[in-house]
Amino acid sequence: MFVWLRNHPLWTAVTIGAGTMITFKYIRDKIRNSNQEILDIMIFNELSGKCDSGHPKKEALNCPNKYCSKRHIQRIVQQIDQAVYSIDIAIYTFTTIEILEAFYRALDRGVTIRVISDPEMLSSTGSKVLSLKSSGVEIRMPETTALMHHKFLVIDGGARVKSLLRVKDGRKKPTCVVGAVFYGSANWTAQGFKGNWENCVLSSDKLLTNRFQAEFDRMWTSFKRY
Repeated sequence: MFVWLRNHPLWTAVTIGAGTMITFKYIRDKIRNSNQEILDIMIFNELSGKCDSGHPKKEALNCPNKYCSKRHIQRIVQQIDQAVYSIDIAIYTFTTIEILEAFYRALDRGVTIRVISDPEMLSSTGSKVLSLKSSGVEIRMPETTALMHHKFLVIDGGARVKSLLRVKDGRKKPTCVVGAVFYGSANWTAQGFKGNWENCVLSSDKLLTNRFQAEFDRMWTSFKRY
């Protein structure tokens, strides 16, 4: 029976069709994954504020000045606006209103945000960390005289997303979630973005994203709640 079916023209057509579908799916997934790869290297220097008043914020992504602070900030905001499940922030201090507003939009979408910060900087002039706390975001900090000097955020880190999905039963998982990490030397302040010589990287590399997520989770379990 099987020999007869295998030699039947219909079997050949089914086999070719199945092979074509598998090949198509493989190519489609490869293209999709390649389109989702993120690697933006941002350099801040004495030229970053050169065009500060030269264009509206919405046009900043098209600024020809590759050091433009507004261009870099809008790229960060653009990625925050794509968060689906989680944003984990470890920051010494931040004052940039555009980033704060992006976090507010994420909260409105139902994204879970956690923040780790330095205890001495929580109430520093212009700090937006406590603004997030006022919106229901949990803040944690170390009990030490050493500085919590990290400057990174993880968007939809793999382990964090899995943890949230286990807790929030019935929440539909999207077909594609791109995890990303933003890290570097700069505090998210006017001085950091257009007053100092700094560097930052935005990447979707899984090794980097998972490593930063793991360190955030480790700190989160050991630090006290503010």
